[in-house]
Amino acid sequence: VGRKVADCVALFSLDQTACVPVDVHVWNIACRDFDRSLASTKSLTPTVYNRVGQLFESEYGPYAGWAHSLFFAAELPTFRALLPRKLQAAMAQYAEQEKKRKQAIKTKSKSKSVIKGASKPPPKRKKKSKAK
Repeated sequence: VGRKVADCVALFSLDQTACVPVDVHVWNIACRDFDRSLASTKSLTPTVYNRVGQLFESEYGPYAGWAHSLFFAAELPTFRALLPRKLQAAMAQYAEQEKKRKQAIKTKSKSKSVIKGASKPPPKRKKKSKAK
């Protein structure tokens, strides 16, 4: 069982209301609402997982897990329409910024690989040995 599943069981079945199950969606919520510097990390490492949980806990205390659940549900299209328009606009703006940031990283990565490929000499061909 992974950490997220264990935290889900603890939160929803064992009354551990401070447990925050973290996945990519919750990580993105933490980037948007608590600490934008988390967006610079490339993957959800154990350190990032812990940091996201700490951010929720510092903001919502012993009910951080339930706060996480509300944030998570608010991301779903079904519930997003129920949020205040100002919040919906802020969420949409952040999503657009993230899309542009990721596209810039992707473009930069592609241009580096093209440059790397251009600087390599062509592969050497093996000489055919003459059969006697």
